[in-house]
Amino acid sequence: MNLLQRDFIVREPLLVSILVLITVVFSALTHSYSQAYDRRRLGLGVEWYERGNRELADKHPDVAVADFRTALFYDPQNRGYSMRLAEALSQSNHVDQALNYYSSLWQSQPINGLINLQIARLYARKGDSVAAERYFNGAVFGDWPENSVENRRAASLELIHFYLDRGDTGHAESQLILLSGNLPEDPEWHTRVAELYLRVGDAQRALIQYREALRLNPGYLPAIHGAGEAALRMGNFHDAESYLARAVRLDSADLSSKQLLDVVQAVTALNPYERGIPEAEKIRRTLRAFDVIGTRLTSCGGESPASPMAGYYTKWKDLKAAANARFLTQHPEEIETLLDFTASAEKSAQPHCGGPTPEDSALLAIAQQQETQER
Repeated sequence: MNLLQRDFIVREPLLVSILVLITVVFSALTHSYSQAYDRRRLGLGVEWYERGNRELADKHPDVAVADFRTALFYDPQNRGYSMRLAEALSQSNHVDQALNYYSSLWQSQPINGLINLQIARLYARKGDSVAAERYFNGAVFGDWPENSVENRRAASLELIHFYLDRGDTGHAESQLILLSGNLPEDPEWHTRVAELYLRVGDAQRALIQYREALRLNPGYLPAIHGAGEAALRMGNFHDAESYLARAVRLDSADLSSKQLLDVVQAVTALNPYERGIPEAEKIRRTLRAFDVIGTRLTSCGGESPASPMAGYYTKWKDLKAAANARFLTQHPEEIETLLDFTASAEKSAQPHCGGPTPEDSALLAIAQQQETQER
């Protein structure tokens, strides 16, 4: 072995070691640089995300859209950024773009309650009721990582309002019945549900919810007023007067309760169907009711042939000859003729003659009670 060969054998391990060391150093530098780059990139994503949040809070959704897009450029896999971008797009009325983002998120989390709710709202805005209903149900029965019971209850409430906005009182009431069985011990919630029952025309269930609210808080004024209104719609005039008088005592500035109380008191004075009243009192009330509708027809311009109430005014004048106590005492069967006319005329006057007086509203309530009892 010559000198050159011995020198190479000695130096080879050293060269290998140096190369390995150089490789390790460069790998470490590359890794360090990569980590620093990732940190910087993610940091920029956070900065743009926070900026977008501020713009949304300041009611500048269009600006927020650009901020969240930039945040996603730096951190493309961040679902939180995608959610906020979709929200900003929704607020800035870019409905289809927002739907695209939410739908993409839904693909990987189809039972996520919040995503389903956001998609439902967007489809409702687009007028696609079938899709909206589907996703609202997905929100009601979906997964909510936090406050699941409260969030499902709130989603159910939105679904009910969605049905009511479409005039679908049947489905709204079905959802209300489900919601009623899952309410917290909170008078405000029971009152809110009661108000919705009134909107769908179910005064009986509304009164149950108002009474539950009052069990929880006997002095809760919205529930007292609501119970009075529900009782009035049911034709339970005695209870209605009791609730509404109580509401007025608690708050003399409560004009709404005062107006309803005036109606109930007018019912008490006008109701010819009240049990136990003498025949003479029934005739007196019938004649008063006939005079009330006469005043309404006259003030509504019924004397004019062009008036939509002209026919009723003519009929009122024809019946006027029989509208006296002596005639009705001799012909009691004509009492119902006058009462039927009064009820029919009051109903027809509603869309044409402006706001009714308390007595006009009382006659409508009496007529509604009679129709309910005759069914």
